[in-house]
Amino acid sequence: MPLNEQLVPISFHLRNFNKYLKLDLTASQRGNMTLIGENAVGKTTLANCFFPMLIDGSIATPSFNAAKGTDRLDKAARNSAQDARNFDSMLLGWGPDAMKVRTGYSYIHLKSSRRQVIIGIGATRTSGSPSKPTWWFLAVNHDPAAELSLVTTDADGKSLDKAAFKAANAQLGDQFEVFDTATAYRDQVATTVYGFDGGQVLSKLASAYRLLASPILTAGNAKFTPIIEALKNAQEGIDPQTISRIADSQREVNYTNGLLARLARVNKRLAKLKKDIFWGNLNYLDQLALKGYSATQQRLTTAETKLDEAHRIIEDCEQQLVNVQRGLQDALENLNTLREQQAVQKTIKAQRQQLQDMIANLNQRLATYQAQLQQIDETRQRVKSYQQQIEQVDAQQATLKTETLSPLRAKLDQYSANLSELREVMTAIDLDELVSQLRHYVRQQKDYQKQYQGLVKQIEQGSQDVQIVTKMKGQMDQAIDQHAQGPLSGRLRDSLHQDNHQIHDDGASEMDQRVKQIIAQRDQLVAAHPDLAALLKTPDLLAELTSLQR
Repeated sequence: MPLNEQLVPISFHLRNFNKYLKLDLTASQRGNMTLIGENAVGKTTLANCFFPMLIDGSIATPSFNAAKGTDRLDKAARNSAQDARNFDSMLLGWGPDAMKVRTGYSYIHLKSSRRQVIIGIGATRTSGSPSKPTWWFLAVNHDPAAELSLVTTDADGKSLDKAAFKAANAQLGDQFEVFDTATAYRDQVATTVYGFDGGQVLSKLASAYRLLASPILTAGNAKFTPIIEALKNAQEGIDPQTISRIADSQREVNYTNGLLARLARVNKRLAKLKKDIFWGNLNYLDQLALKGYSATQQRLTTAETKLDEAHRIIEDCEQQLVNVQRGLQDALENLNTLREQQAVQKTIKAQRQQLQDMIANLNQRLATYQAQLQQIDETRQRVKSYQQQIEQVDAQQATLKTETLSPLRAKLDQYSANLSELREVMTAIDLDELVSQLRHYVRQQKDYQKQYQGLVKQIEQGSQDVQIVTKMKGQMDQAIDQHAQGPLSGRLRDSLHQDNHQIHDDGASEMDQRVKQIIAQRDQLVAAHPDLAALLKTPDLLAELTSLQR
């Protein structure tokens, strides 16, 4: 599309800002864009994401709230706790969907027939944190056909922090700048983008925008005098020296015009006199008429003299008026100077209060530091006392090792001469490791003795069971002989005896086989743990080892 001579917006962009994760809006050919929707759908909120915040970089609370009245417009331009909208809420959002931590960007792409510009702001906000990192940026390319774009997010759509943002766009070189303050951004944008002499003019333009964007202009009950004053303040002022030179020139013109007017009146009176004299002579006025004419002429001359005197008095009054106006102008200038000095005094007073608060804070920190130093001294005394206690404990430990532990270890070495498993435990050099291994050794040997004794009980129980089965076989034979008597019961008795022997012999054999298996387990346990046999032979030895371990 054809480009304009002046810069106009061609697109608006949001990244993780307000209710939008990613938003790209394209403007019309002339840079205009219309938002249409019902009330409370977010049209004004979306507009506040760009204007007037990006005009002069101000993120003060009034930049996101329309002016509510014209009589107190100057006070309304300050931060107020009653304003629901501020920069933090614009970035994090509000309501149940508000975020606790977020980094976002808002920027506008402008283009003309001679260049293209990107202005914007990035910020990180954490709910409840006093740290509020904010940075402003400006990108200028004097080739309108070139590709000019900024990287604000990573591949996953997460916004870059300030350092990553600068690194990601470092390829733009000198045409890309990042600012740490709104003032530096405003001054650079005012001169580079808008062509103003300084940032103050751009701030006035932003204030005028706030007023014009306010709904009070359509309410029908606002006073328009402050609006006119605000619009005047939004324009560039005229140099007082230029006004003085123009006023002097105008006074000279007025004086010349007055002189020419008086000369014209004189010429007119002369022409009238000539005409009167001509007609008087023409009509042959008599002596009386001539005398009357002379008296009239005398009165006319006197009146003209008085008129000239009145004109001189008027000129003197006009000159006095000019002098009074000059004095009034000087008084106004002095008044403005005094107002500026008063403002400076207020600033100095505020700075003095800040310094007093800072001194009080430093005194408090000094007191805290002194208290900390006292705590450090007390801590050092305690450390010194602890070191002495540690030295005493070390001495006690050395004495304990020499007088108590060494004899115990010697006794354990004596026992380990006949116990191979204990000898392996005594190879540990570190005392803690020796104690741990010895504890484990004693616990194992106790477990092995319990297993051994359990197997012995099972063997004894199996032997008793075999004897019981053998005894039952004899008792069963006697019962068969007793109950199976007579000549016809001989063969049955023999069969019963044979079955009795077969059943009990098989049961005894099975029990004996099981006893042999348990005996094999017992022998295997003794073979796997050589120290077990020695400890079984000396029952008090394991108790002694347990006492030594403790």
